[in-house]
Amino acid sequence: MWQFDFHIYYQGGRAVLAGLSPYAVDGFFHPYLMAVLWAPLALLPEPVAYWVYIAGCVGLLWRATRWRGVWALISFPVLFGLFVGQVDLPMALGIAWGGPWILPAALARPQLGFVVAPWVLRQSGWRGLGKAALSGAALLLVCFLLRPNWVSEWRAAVPTLVEYSRHDSNLYWLISRSVKDQFVLSLSALVLLAGFAMRQRRDSWAVLHLLTPVTNVYSASVLAEWIGPLEVALSWAAIFFVGGQIHNGAPMFGVGLAILVYAGLEAYRAKLAPRGK
Repeated sequence: MWQFDFHIYYQGGRAVLAGLSPYAVDGFFHPYLMAVLWAPLALLPEPVAYWVYIAGCVGLLWRATRWRGVWALISFPVLFGLFVGQVDLPMALGIAWGGPWILPAALARPQLGFVVAPWVLRQSGWRGLGKAALSGAALLLVCFLLRPNWVSEWRAAVPTLVEYSRHDSNLYWLISRSVKDQFVLSLSALVLLAGFAMRQRRDSWAVLHLLTPVTNVYSASVLAEWIGPLEVALSWAAIFFVGGQIHNGAPMFGVGLAILVYAGLEAYRAKLAPRGK
């Protein structure tokens, strides 16, 4: 399992360098942009590339949190994500750092874009929206120049939403599959609009993470900046709760809920503070 996802991304990048379809790589079903973004890393030998990836993830986390990031590193979603070589952590931290210029990279992972895009766009304003549109257009142009028919290849390779949602680890884990298939998309669309209205990035990302239609056990790593000891404990407790079956709906929603509860208490204390003066 070590480097499992990393190997898929790396081979996708290698396919781009060789002028081949990344959808010939077993397990690669992301938009073509994901393979393009991994192509520079795929120039390196795979073991070297993996440690460059680890150094980049830790560097971004250090920049965002300094020593508090140790809590994130020992939480299950972040630690497991680094173990298998997932992209949620570096993409979320990179977008938070780079803003609208980097935001279109989320096109490579739509479920992550669902979480991070609303707040970034709201804060960026019209000028930032223009930057994101320009950057996104450039990335898509590169994709279509390299592989004009990638969209049809991607649609043929990607699993259905129903199939993928069997791995849900957010609040939808609590809902029966028969009900889930009927209203998940409509509820998620409403929540997506609500994500634009929240002032704090922490609140927007936590709410959208909890109600995104598709997620994995390591998707909670997008909340790494706000993970503390309670979230670490909840993340590991979730694994024991499902008997170690981490790809069968491990309930990582506890991480996001704990962050939101803390945010609510923080806001409540701030509201009461003037009365005590």
